[in-house]
Amino acid sequence: MKKITYFNVLVFTVLLLTMGGCNEDKFLKEDPRDALYPENLLVDYNGFKSMITPLYGLMRAEYRRADAMGGSIALCLHSAWGGGVDNSWANNSHAEMKFLYNPKEITYTDLAIWNNIFQWGYRIINTANMVISRADNDGINWGSGADAENRKNEVLAEARFFRAWAYRHLTYSFGAVPLSTQEITGLNYRDDWDRASLSSIREVMAEDFQFAVDNLPLRTSNNSKVSGAVARHYLGELYLAEGNAEKAVSVLKPLVESGEYSLINQRFGSNASNDGCPFIDVFYTPMYADGNTEVLLAFINTEEENSAYGTANVYMTTTYKNYYANDGDCKKTNQHNPDYINNGGEGSFAQVFWQANGGKGAGRVVPSRGALRLYNYKGMGEQDDRVSANAIVWSINDVDAVGNVTKVFDLGGTALIDTTVNAAMLTSTSIKKYDWPTTRKWDYTPPILANAANDGHYADIVYLRLADTYLLYAEALYKSNQVGEAIKWINKVRNRSNAVSITEDDLRIGGMDFILDERSRELLTEEERRHTLVRVCQENGGDERDTNNYFKRRMRELNEIAGIAGRGMDEYETPVLFPLPQSFIDANTGNPLENNPGY
Repeated sequence: MKKITYFNVLVFTVLLLTMGGCNEDKFLKEDPRDALYPENLLVDYNGFKSMITPLYGLMRAEYRRADAMGGSIALCLHSAWGGGVDNSWANNSHAEMKFLYNPKEITYTDLAIWNNIFQWGYRIINTANMVISRADNDGINWGSGADAENRKNEVLAEARFFRAWAYRHLTYSFGAVPLSTQEITGLNYRDDWDRASLSSIREVMAEDFQFAVDNLPLRTSNNSKVSGAVARHYLGELYLAEGNAEKAVSVLKPLVESGEYSLINQRFGSNASNDGCPFIDVFYTPMYADGNTEVLLAFINTEEENSAYGTANVYMTTTYKNYYANDGDCKKTNQHNPDYINNGGEGSFAQVFWQANGGKGAGRVVPSRGALRLYNYKGMGEQDDRVSANAIVWSINDVDAVGNVTKVFDLGGTALIDTTVNAAMLTSTSIKKYDWPTTRKWDYTPPILANAANDGHYADIVYLRLADTYLLYAEALYKSNQVGEAIKWINKVRNRSNAVSITEDDLRIGGMDFILDERSRELLTEEERRHTLVRVCQENGGDERDTNNYFKRRMRELNEIAGIAGRGMDEYETPVLFPLPQSFIDANTGNPLENNPGY
């Protein structure tokens, strides 16, 4: 019996997302006209739009629990690319995370995380291929008149965007992967996939992103939908990956100069009456409807008690915010009224603690000390809003007998946040440094005290911001020898957070390392940092494994845990790309495949 590969089951897996259940008797009838399946669903514009919805659901899975697709640890899928790089390390000893604090441990080819990423990517691709392939069927009711072609192109643009976006993740993660552009059915099952070249995959990606640019509005009615702006951002990044900075400038310029979007430079939104700054307000009120002009794409969420069916939680908070409640000193923060947590069930220690401290973290991935040090460029450590107490946890709050919240510092206690690197962190296989500073970008406090210590984030959440596009555009300008123009866009980002402007000399001297520094300062825990580093390493035929390339060199310079001697960043043999899942290689019986170098 042949093994079933990922590719011939992905379509049906995604279809289950749109099906509420199955009556076996009805299902076995020859002509099930009332069933929700492709032959009945994909017959008109509304049906095709319904099939686009699961693609959005799969996209947001990047911020949901990775263990939902295998594995046993609650962290978001994004951590595979946001952790274990120059600006972060894993604060946990779980087997699935070893490669994030000891890169030599990346050599395991059967980790659940590799399967998670691989299966997830091809679920998106196969669903998109179904939409793209069937949109050309005869008899589809797209409407009447000129709008019919526009509706069809809108559907195709979204589907093609998602296909290219999935290949973006797959190629930066695994390098050369199978290229699939047709719907997989039982009739075209195969077990002889080849690994397509990066150039051939990127050719398809460029065509897909360009189609989305041409057929989606630069600004949609709400930023929970993919727009031409989002497509332009990723097309520009793709051109940079191909070493074509001039094309990147050309595609990004209409977005940054459009006037449709702008950085948030004034206090606004739900957090405006609290201590804060415009930079952090962006994250707490991310939707167009609430006045956000900066966020290109956001995920809408809702609390369980407000949802009639299902939930839309994400795990960015638990992944990237530290597990402060597990720190021994933090557990003593209720010392001013030790009976408060047990007086008639008002709340457990954890519930009260997390409600006073911006929501529960689990400390899976934390910033490197080098990343925190970068904020002090030109002495800005005391001025840059991005490293202030509004954006980074530098103190722990306490709650008194009547519910007043105060900082432990203000009560004369010992400073609980500590960036001291001790011997145990450098030698232990279980770091768990729970008094380390982490980001407030993903703070979320449930409105009900009983939920305050639960995992999951239910507020609307940022996915892609204009500030990222500005820095991408600046990189393209810099690589096109337009240094004077490049610094204008970098300074827009810096000045918004009260960091001083840079000069042409600063950028010429710092070069690409400066741009990577600024991306870290602005986009810590947001960007898929591994993708960025792999991209710049591979540009113009570069080898990401070279010990003098950006990935390994910056790891040694900035990452005091994963970059230390003996953890592989000074050795060419240590791989940077992830391994193809062994289960896929084993199932591809018609064509033996070699894994990536180093495995």
